[in-house]
Amino acid sequence: MVNKYKQGTKILAQSFIDDPSFSLVFGETENKLEAINAFFEIFVTDAMQRGEVIIAPEEQGACLWYPAEVPIFNEEFEQKLADVISIISHFSGLEAGNRFKELIQKVGANEPEAPHCEVFFLGLKPEARGKGIGKSLLKPVLNYADTKQVGCYLVSSNSRNISFYERHGFYKFCPIKINDSYSMTGMWRDFVHH
Repeated sequence: MVNKYKQGTKILAQSFIDDPSFSLVFGETENKLEAINAFFEIFVTDAMQRGEVIIAPEEQGACLWYPAEVPIFNEEFEQKLADVISIISHFSGLEAGNRFKELIQKVGANEPEAPHCEVFFLGLKPEARGKGIGKSLLKPVLNYADTKQVGCYLVSSNSRNISFYERHGFYKFCPIKINDSYSMTGMWRDFVHH
C-alpha cells in the first residue's frame, strides 16, 4: 500500500508539473516539484481511503477516481482541502494558497448534481503521453460507470486534453472560468448500455 501511495504521488507530481492549473497556483516556485508532490500526497491518501488509485505499468501514469456512492466534497474532504491550502501557502506564499482556494471553490460549484463517478486526477509522465496509456487508466472507471449505470465527470485543467476525453465519450459540460486568462472545462459522459 505504501508503495502505491508513493508511486501515485510521484507520478502525478511529474505529470502535472507542466499543467496550466499548477502554473497558475504555484507560479514559478523554486521547489515546485516538491510543492506539487506535497499537494498530491493529500489527494492520493484520500483516494486510497475512499476511492481508487490506478497505477499504469512501469509507473508511466496514474489515475485517482471516486465511485458514484462516495460523496467527494464532504466535511473530511473540506479538511483535506484546508491542509492543501496550508501546504501551498507554505511553499508558494499566501497568495498562491488563496488562488488554489478560489480555483477549488469554482470547480466545486460546478459539480454535477446527478450521481456519477469522478475522475479526479489522471496524469501521464511527459514521455508516456500519446501511447494509449491514458486510455488504459480510464477504462476501469468507464467500465464501472457503465456497469453501475451512472455518468462520469471530470474537470480538464488543460485544453490540449479535451479531444482525448471526447474520444472516450465525454462532452464539454460546463466552462469553469478561473480568471480572465484561464478556464477549465467540466466534462460529462453518459453511461453506455452494454
